[in-house]
Amino acid sequence: MRSVTRRSRQDEAPPDSVDKLVATFENLLIGGESFTTISVEQLAAEAGLARATFYLHFRNKGELVSHVMRNVLKELRHAAALSLSNTEHFGRAELQAFMREAVEVNFRHRAAIRTMVELSSYDRDLAREYAIFMDTQVADIRIVIEKLRSTGRHHRAASSGVADILAWAAERSCTKLLKDRDPKAKRQEFADRLTHVVWSAIASPDKAGG
Repeated sequence: MRSVTRRSRQDEAPPDSVDKLVATFENLLIGGESFTTISVEQLAAEAGLARATFYLHFRNKGELVSHVMRNVLKELRHAAALSLSNTEHFGRAELQAFMREAVEVNFRHRAAIRTMVELSSYDRDLAREYAIFMDTQVADIRIVIEKLRSTGRHHRAASSGVADILAWAAERSCTKLLKDRDPKAKRQEFADRLTHVVWSAIASPDKAGG
């Protein structure tokens, strides 16, 4: 029987073509196009590529959305590694630095994220991708809680289930409250409010200075 394992199309063509398709797709979404109105022909033409090149990378537009979301997750985890991996000192300032970068990542990819949320309600593959996206963020918050717990600085009510609530609260807040024309200063204020919410939920009030 033929194996169902499929070599990734991204491995079969130059990566700069993928970058062009992703950038063009996100630009079209930001410009007011919808997932359904963007055709493969339009996407390839706008990216300066042949239509066939799209299919060297992706079977359909849904795979392109999944690829974008995996990139978003990589950017978020990279930001977390830079700001939250210090085992000798971890406090509110480090969480704030991460949150500011996380908000920037969400802002850069806001149109694709909104598209993923919309499509996940009826596309099983994208629903699975969205679940992985959220589960990974929940797991990372649990690591932060455990890091605080190991030093006795965690909030006594910060059970592992709190991570689920915080991850979804952050995602919904970014998706619903970040506006296309928000300047960077306003985005940083938004990130600082998220920092307050998350830090207040996971850090001991008596030892939360960080």
